[in-house]
Amino acid sequence: MIKVKNLHKYYGDYHLFKGINLNIQKGEVVVFIGPSGSGKSTFLRCINGLEYFQEGEIAVNDIELHSINRLRPSKEDLETIRKVRLKVGMVFQQFNLFPHMTVMENIIEAPTRVLNINKSEAVENALSLLRRINIEKKANSYPDELSGGEQQRVAIARALAMKPAAMLFDEPTSSLDPEMVGEVLSVIKDLVEEGMTTLIATHEMGFAKEVADRVVVFDKGDIIEIGTPEEIFTSPKTERTKTFLSRVLK
Repeated sequence: MIKVKNLHKYYGDYHLFKGINLNIQKGEVVVFIGPSGSGKSTFLRCINGLEYFQEGEIAVNDIELHSINRLRPSKEDLETIRKVRLKVGMVFQQFNLFPHMTVMENIIEAPTRVLNINKSEAVENALSLLRRINIEKKANSYPDELSGGEQQRVAIARALAMKPAAMLFDEPTSSLDPEMVGEVLSVIKDLVEEGMTTLIATHEMGFAKEVADRVVVFDKGDIIEIGTPEEIFTSPKTERTKTFLSRVLK
């Protein structure tokens, strides 16, 4: 469903990705781990067209993204990015809700404007999503009236309202107080159990063990190891993975 071939990403003279390759199947759950700054978030942002890359190819449901002139992207490039984003929902570290809109308005904004879904249908779908994440009573609340965990669950519902084929989660619990982490991870776990193709960058190792089909270990812009949770967490092959896990699994 998602194919990444020979991906290269530069920041000026700094060469972050040096030819990454990765294929992800429909319905697969792939969790990305590794130290901060290793490239996990940038990799997800490349898949969603939020970061441009200089060489290689990313295909999402056979829609192909190639290198783009970030200063002068063509209309065709921008249209391709738009098509990819219609297929891939993304949830960020920060919740990025519109502060002047209610929960309901946040969720129905994109479906009505981008997908041209009529408002009554969008509202019905939004209510269904709010029931799914157990905060339907907050439909008319504003983001600043919600806890961090509630805001992140609304952000997930907003992404799901676009009916994506896959979901990307970029450190979805890193901005939350510890007691709120569980409620967000529970929502993501439900999505995974329903068969949603899911890519997650996280530092929550216990969660990675529980939900991942495969774990991908990043270090310094490179994929240094890929395996099942049991392989990665029980018998990692590389010394760098062993060192990283020894520091985070205390």
